[in-house]
Amino acid sequence: MSRLSVAFIVAVSAIALTQVALAADMPLKAPIAKAPIAAPRYDWSGFYVGGHVGYLWGRTRVEEDGVVTEPGAPTDGVIGGVLAGYNWQNGPVVFGLEGDFGWTHAHGVGAVAVTTQAPNTYDLNWTSHLRGRAGYAVDNWLFYVAGGLAVADLDFHEGNAASITGGKYFGWSIGGGGEFAFTRNLVGRIEYLYDDYGHKDYIGVTGDPYRVSLTGQTVRGALAWKFAPTGMMP
Repeated sequence: MSRLSVAFIVAVSAIALTQVALAADMPLKAPIAKAPIAAPRYDWSGFYVGGHVGYLWGRTRVEEDGVVTEPGAPTDGVIGGVLAGYNWQNGPVVFGLEGDFGWTHAHGVGAVAVTTQAPNTYDLNWTSHLRGRAGYAVDNWLFYVAGGLAVADLDFHEGNAASITGGKYFGWSIGGGGEFAFTRNLVGRIEYLYDDYGHKDYIGVTGDPYRVSLTGQTVRGALAWKFAPTGMMP
């Protein structure tokens, strides 16, 4: 082998060793971290039906010929029934429309005005609402306010009179609460309602005009089944 060939091989080997040494001194590149996959949030949009149960604290007010004879007789009782509604969600904001119907045996007894007359009695048969809702969703929680129409059916028994006067009362409702989605379809709720059912005018057995007013406060829980298939759990 000639001296030129030997010198060429030595030079190439030196260059190769130099490159290896430089590569060994270079820091290792950190692995590229993949962004975590965001979990799907719960979608509150869709139609739902369910049932509710709670307790109603009612107050019945009576005016006879312009004079208040009963400022607010307690007319309380358990209430339970059905509900149905629909929600629309836009980002975290949720709007809805809901109707409900509840049966009750809430009963009240008025004060005795005179010793010769038995007290008035009041029997609330059912209540119903048609309300709009507006809420804010945080994953599978929904916090909302609601308000709208309130309807009640109340029987008024005037003292010693044998007849019972009944009627439908129409007024307004306001309230709010919170909901939690246990699964994609099963939703639980607890809420508070304040209802002013308005008043009705009657003619008493002696010909005197009566005005009967009804208000109520209700705390109730509910379970509902949401049919929209897009309600993903986070």
